[in-house]
Amino acid sequence: MRRSLIAAGLTLGAAVVSIPLAVGTASASGWETVGGGPAVYSSMDQCNAEAAQLKADGTYKDARCYTDDKGWIFLEVLS
Repeated sequence: MRRSLIAAGLTLGAAVVSIPLAVGTASASGWETVGGGPAVYSSMDQCNAEAAQLKADGTYKDARCYTDDKGWIFLEVLS
């Protein structure tokens, strides 16, 4: 009885951990950083303008800008 309870607890624990990991991976899949850093974008507006142009041209399905922990601006795209 005790072994089956421990096994059931371990199985449940593994399922609880694997579900958030799978969801997090799925939401980030497909996005690829294609450029950025202080030498590329001097402002978020400049990056957003390029992202909008890439979407309007149909070059990528989607494009967005983000800043890293250093405050550098990067462009990522969804193919």
